[in-house]
Amino acid sequence: MEETVREPEVIENEINTGIVITGAYADKLRRTLFAQLSKYIRKSKEHAREAARASGELNKLLYIIIVENLKSDKGDAVRIRIKYRFDPRVNRIDWDYDTLRIEFFKRQSDEEVNNIVKKTLETRLDEIKREFTPIPREEAKAESTRETIVERVESINLYELIGSVVPIGETSIGGVVFKLSDRRGEELGIVSVEPGGDTLIIDAIVIYGGRAYRAYGRSNKDKNVYLSNPNELLKDLSNIKPLPITSEVAEKMISQKMGELT
Repeated sequence: MEETVREPEVIENEINTGIVITGAYADKLRRTLFAQLSKYIRKSKEHAREAARASGELNKLLYIIIVENLKSDKGDAVRIRIKYRFDPRVNRIDWDYDTLRIEFFKRQSDEEVNNIVKKTLETRLDEIKREFTPIPREEAKAESTRETIVERVESINLYELIGSVVPIGETSIGGVVFKLSDRRGEELGIVSVEPGGDTLIIDAIVIYGGRAYRAYGRSNKDKNVYLSNPNELLKDLSNIKPLPITSEVAEKMISQKMGELT
């Protein structure tokens, strides 16, 4: 009796790039498609060529949407999701363009930021200077005496320290990781926003001045609020008191969070 050869099944799947900078979406999409179809691509160069063709087709369309029409700029971020159908019998990948979803996160321009800086200097600088006027010598001496009695816990002001909060990826449990940089653009660490029951857990790890700190708290906001406006996350983070941790623990936690990105 002749054995019946079973035809390969049609594959239906979805591409989800996660949150990536706009300059990296094309490579992420292509790598994700190749990974999902690796079982077939390893066996046939024709399947590999079809995957390359399909990713090129979609990326050309995305370039028109994201670069030419949305006018994406350096520092912007995007997440792309789309379903597709792969029939290995005829070696064909078809995108379901009705399912194409693009989330676009625009970086604030330097001009907007500079306008806010100028306005704040004009309206609040005098008030802040008065608040931080040097203490008279007699009062300073008394304060110094009190400091010898009460040991102060060293901490940092995250709101003054952090210059930018940029989303870099989504975790496997539905959270988002943001990169923290100072006002000169140098990296300070990361902050994750992850579901924790009815609220979100905010967990920041910062390494600054040779010391490491952790700020851990909760928020009632939706994570999309922080994605669309990362400054909201910075505001909420500034209300959480950072506590000192060892540099070894901080580096281990950062490495663990980065490893959870999808």
